Amino acid sequence: MSEGRIRDVIEPIWPVAQKNSSTLLHGDFWPGNLLWKDGQLIGIIDWEDVAFGDPLADVANSRLEILWHFGMSAMNDFTAQYQSIMPTIDFENLPFWDLCAALRPTSKMNTWGLDEITLKRMRKSHSLFVKQAVRKILSSNISP
Repeated sequence: MSEGRIRDVIEPIWPVAQKNSSTLLHGDFWPGNLLWKDGQLIGIIDWEDVAFGDPLADVANSRLEILWHFGMSAMNDFTAQYQSIMPTIDFENLPFWDLCAALRPTSKMNTWGLDEITLKRMRKSHSLFVKQAVRKILSSNISP
């Protein structure tokens, strides 16, 4: 889905009513920015996009990155695990944040130096990610 079409869905509900307390956001939280040793998380790198806001912004970015690298099942497993360890977070606005996460790479993917097969696969996954978010937004009560 194009950047313009994603914006067409986001703009009527922007700014979305924040249901969660603002927290420190990494801004690019995904498995590639995690450092592990002997099965233990020992660090998180690449803090150049740090911000303060709804934790769902980081969850959504992670979901898209996990989808690209590990598939839909892994993305859904990540989301379920996150929800189980963070029961105080309201996930109602996650589809909105999914679209925000999807908007960032929309016009940049072809500049990442990916081979054609990888780029095509990532675009297809991106499209599925956007479509599921749009479907959920259109059938929800997400509003400004």
